Amino acid sequence: MQSEYDNCTERGKRLISPVILDVYSTCGYLFSNMKTEITISSPLMGCSVYRRWINTVLFLLALLQSSCAELSVREVSDPAEAISRLKSGGTLKNEIDTLVNPLICSGENVSAVVGVVMPDSRTYVYGYGKTELDTGSTPDGRTIYSIGSVSKGFVSLLLFRMMEEGVIGKNETIGDILGPDFKPEDENVASITLIQLATHSSGLPRHPQTIKLLCSFSSFLFTGNNFYEYIDSTEGIKYLNGVHLDKEQIGKYIYSNVGVGLLGYLLAKKADKSLTELLQEKIFRPLKMKDTAITLNDEQKNRLAVAYSGDQPLFRLRNTPLEPWKFTYFMEGTGAVYSTADDLLLFIKAQLGFQTASPLGSIIPKTQQKQVDAEKLNVASGWFVEKPFQDSHEIYYQYGLTSGFNCYLGFDREQKIGVVVLRNNFNWRDKIGHNLILRIAGSIQN
Repeated sequence: MQSEYDNCTERGKRLISPVILDVYSTCGYLFSNMKTEITISSPLMGCSVYRRWINTVLFLLALLQSSCAELSVREVSDPAEAISRLKSGGTLKNEIDTLVNPLICSGENVSAVVGVVMPDSRTYVYGYGKTELDTGSTPDGRTIYSIGSVSKGFVSLLLFRMMEEGVIGKNETIGDILGPDFKPEDENVASITLIQLATHSSGLPRHPQTIKLLCSFSSFLFTGNNFYEYIDSTEGIKYLNGVHLDKEQIGKYIYSNVGVGLLGYLLAKKADKSLTELLQEKIFRPLKMKDTAITLNDEQKNRLAVAYSGDQPLFRLRNTPLEPWKFTYFMEGTGAVYSTADDLLLFIKAQLGFQTASPLGSIIPKTQQKQVDAEKLNVASGWFVEKPFQDSHEIYYQYGLTSGFNCYLGFDREQKIGVVVLRNNFNWRDKIGHNLILRIAGSIQN
């Protein structure tokens, strides 16, 4: 049966509009609980220059205070109707079409690749849109995207691999690795464990709440450049020396980009190797993830989808080409990895026990153990865990954003279903990943 979206390429181009993230909505979003449903995009074209700059200042102040909520949202709808379609003979491809085609046709996304692992371990990959507006090709399982914060899952797994090998102690701290010369103003900083960094429970905020970050983020609003790019090892250690933690927040969930960036830096320092070398040696090669890397070779660069603006940066029109983010060594662990749907499906299969590459097969389950309870989710090492509905299974997931890309990784351990979604726009909201898992899971239940 032909979908109303089957021939939407030209329609999608016409519907691309200069929709910019509204600052008032963003401020509310940054201060709100991660599950609050609000409208996050609306035109700003009629605003005066004065109002726009006032709003921008409000946004920046909100950003610097927003250290205790994950900014992205999983947008979930009742799966009953979709489950009925699948049980009545509907195909997986048609169901994915209903989720993805509206995003492509409306111009919200330029391209998307969706990969699925089914309970029998078979995998499926479907591409939508174009890797580049007007001249690109339809993406596939080998198309490369930046995966942003999904990188954190690999860094956490690396931590557990190095613990298994005895290179890192179970309760090893920042101070243990940086040595006796590291004497921060707040002695609690030196006592932060690497496990706390991996589980966002160190007490460190999302990012340094400094004037430098404010200035860097101001630039991002116009350029899309990485606002963490100034945080090299010198700047990072300087920040750690001066930061003061809220003692009541240590051990509680506070999402921290700087924390996981620091974790990758410490693992590399302890091993006297680069994070790139460690990830390739201990994670990517054992899992046969040939196209997953921090630095791409020339052939891989030719398969990289073009990055486009979306909900951010604020002062760039949607679907304006952007440069991929560049990361310093200190911040690589927080979001510097590139990958493909084919490779990420291998990673999901390993999470589900379908691919038990030694020695990772015995280590992966340890990263899935819940470590920290937050208000509406649990935190494992590199994974968030939540039940979208009271009667649904738990979903383990990661969501990554960089300027011009976003990535969703999720799986249902009980039903052994996994989903990968890659898109080349900045989108706060995931409208595909959780929904697809819920629909597939519901359709195969007795």
